[in-house]
Amino acid sequence: MENKEEDRLSDLPDSILHHILSLLDTKQAFQTSILSTRWKNLPNHIPTLRLSSPVFNSFDSFAKSVCLILSHRDYLTSLHTLDLYHRPHDFDFMCPDILKSIVYYTVTHNVQRVRICVTCNIQQLPSCLFSSQTLTSLDLSIHQDGIVLFPNSLNLPALTTLTLNSFYFRSDNNGCAKPFSALKKLNTLIIRQCPVLKAQILCISNTTLVNLTIYGYYLYNNYKSKIMLSAPYLSTFAFTGTPNQTLCVSHPCSITHLYIDVEDIRWVEEDSATLFSWLLELANIKSLTVSSNTLQVLSFVPDLIKVKLNSLCNLESLQVEMKPLTPGLYMILRCRKFKKEGARIQLIKAKFIPDGVVEFLLQNSPLAKITIIDNDD
Repeated sequence: MENKEEDRLSDLPDSILHHILSLLDTKQAFQTSILSTRWKNLPNHIPTLRLSSPVFNSFDSFAKSVCLILSHRDYLTSLHTLDLYHRPHDFDFMCPDILKSIVYYTVTHNVQRVRICVTCNIQQLPSCLFSSQTLTSLDLSIHQDGIVLFPNSLNLPALTTLTLNSFYFRSDNNGCAKPFSALKKLNTLIIRQCPVLKAQILCISNTTLVNLTIYGYYLYNNYKSKIMLSAPYLSTFAFTGTPNQTLCVSHPCSITHLYIDVEDIRWVEEDSATLFSWLLELANIKSLTVSSNTLQVLSFVPDLIKVKLNSLCNLESLQVEMKPLTPGLYMILRCRKFKKEGARIQLIKAKFIPDGVVEFLLQNSPLAKITIIDNDD
């Protein structure tokens, strides 16, 4: 008796198959239409567009595929997600007309989530992207020669999550940038390497913001920069980078969860003092997560162990993430500390907690739970 293999995949409901196809790059998803009559029209109804340049051999291939996909896709099917990713070495440029057609198509199809990582001029993005009434999540990374300015005005009434990479914010006449105050439903904000142009004050002012993450907000000149947090419902603040910005918080009692990972420092005395001032500013946090490198920087505060801390009285948990020493910290420790003690660091990969710093942080919360996290264990 001849055994006939069953095609159980094709027997699945359309909704499940659409979900499976949504996980693929859209070019690959549309290629499944040749499998059988069952699959012929399925790609036309998937709620995502995932267009990644590594999938294409050339820009001509990319452009032709995009035109075919947009023309064959069912016009009445709403679009949930656009994920557009372009690496410059895959092909030299992103054609403005193709970029505009993709973005315009998604916005007119009620897109909710957009991630765009392309090399282009930001002016090539159609303005409709920044006035979408349905967009709830926007992740933008625009690479171009020179400065990439964040748009002056945003009209995104449904936006809850915003992620930005390598933008410059414009300042007002007072030298202060307030790029997020118009976002009425913003819940989560993530910014990577986004300084203020010709000024040093970034004001994160928003009445609905709950979660804030800042990566690598570095100081590029000799003027002291400042981060102002004016968000009454902000509860979680995470920072990774160099702590060379003064922190000013309008509603410090709202922030209960703090994460700090100091990747490196430029001026030992100034940066360690700034880091210490953050702990004084955020006195009411309940949970603190720091990297071992952060504790190293904090240990540079003169006579730290003797300082009577007047904050962190409500601390319930302290987590320390063990990380290898960064090259900068390695050199500082070698020159300043271990040279005096006559000891040597054998490897830059050495991971350790400086003596007395954990006890210093817990002096007002001796019952707080301590957790050491080492991913190499």
